[in-house]
Amino acid sequence: MTSNAVASATQATGYWPPPPPAGPPTLLAAIPDSGPATGGNLVRLIGQNLRGATSVTFGGVLATIVYQGPLTGPGDPGAGQDSPQAGAGWGGPGGWPGHGGYPGGGRPGFDFLVVIAPANPPGTVQIIVTTPAGTSNPLPYTYLTPPPPPPTPTAIAPTSGPSTGGTAFTITGTNLGSVTGVLFNGVPATGVTATATTVTGTTPPGTVGPATVTLLSPAGNTTVPGGFTYLPPAPTAASIIPAVGPVTGSTPYVLTGTHLTGVTSVTFGATPSTILFVNPAGTQLVGLTPAGPVAGGNVTVTVTGPGGSATVPGGFTYFAAPPPPAPAAISPTSGTAAGGTAFTLTGTGLGGTLAVLFNGVPATGVTATATTVTGTTPPGTVGPATVTVVTASGTATVPGGYTYT
Repeated sequence: MTSNAVASATQATGYWPPPPPAGPPTLLAAIPDSGPATGGNLVRLIGQNLRGATSVTFGGVLATIVYQGPLTGPGDPGAGQDSPQAGAGWGGPGGWPGHGGYPGGGRPGFDFLVVIAPANPPGTVQIIVTTPAGTSNPLPYTYLTPPPPPPTPTAIAPTSGPSTGGTAFTITGTNLGSVTGVLFNGVPATGVTATATTVTGTTPPGTVGPATVTLLSPAGNTTVPGGFTYLPPAPTAASIIPAVGPVTGSTPYVLTGTHLTGVTSVTFGATPSTILFVNPAGTQLVGLTPAGPVAGGNVTVTVTGPGGSATVPGGFTYFAAPPPPAPAAISPTSGTAAGGTAFTLTGTGLGGTLAVLFNGVPATGVTATATTVTGTTPPGTVGPATVTVVTASGTATVPGGYTYT
């Protein structure tokens, strides 16, 4: 019955409010019989002689009484013929006190309290109602442990890795201690461990493209903002041919490995090379070496693709090219056209001399040091002849040439 109905009944019959309880209160039921430890929820108490309650306590803590009255309704206790809910009542031929209905003469009436539960620690406490006539029996009420808050991830690092999996990741956020697993597009990560602020693990294999990352927890499942992107598999590198070349660079090379399709760079030391071609199977890459260290030496060759990097076993060795030949003079400066004249060239950078040409015809018996070249002239035509020194690092013409007589 609402307060308005009670007021109307009081005005109409004069039997409301009902008389004081006949004896100490008796509690029969609490609905609901459990609630949050924070309190604040409505609890309905049903019993006898609850009228005029002065206090309701939950484990000794006062609750707030928001309503008290008889439990009434058509045919309910207290709905006598003179009550607002006219009915047969529970006994007695008349209204209150001698006209039937509440409390009547056949069965006792039931009272109704509505209270706001106070806060209490988790566990079971006793509800007790106090009226001017005494204290009720205790009735158990259970305060529930609040569930832990769901995990709140904020970021994952790194945000991408190869589709073959195996990338170590770290997820940061709050309330992560309850995380029991991490899914990448529904596939569980391995080696997952969690603290209040971080979750670590290793990515499973996946399909190239974006992946939804989900944290599993008894407190609720949540999605990591931004997710994770699976990249093509990281390249592997088995060998490079040739493995040596001049410091001047531009040496053609063939690199063999796997997953070379999509490779974005091949660096020699810190210098990128020129990529010319990758076969469709992704097992061979052709390029040109960049210039190397002036003094030569071995450098690391690194192959990098969207999914990661790999290094070529043994790297690449640069050698310093010898300086170009610089002949200064020939002695003698002339000889018979029949050839056979011994000669000596002087200058610098002559140690790598491969041949000495007289008008394009090679001399015989050529030997060289860094500063001299000796040999025997070939036959020639009477007149001046151009003398050319040929080395691995270039060619040079001898000043003044030679004259056949």
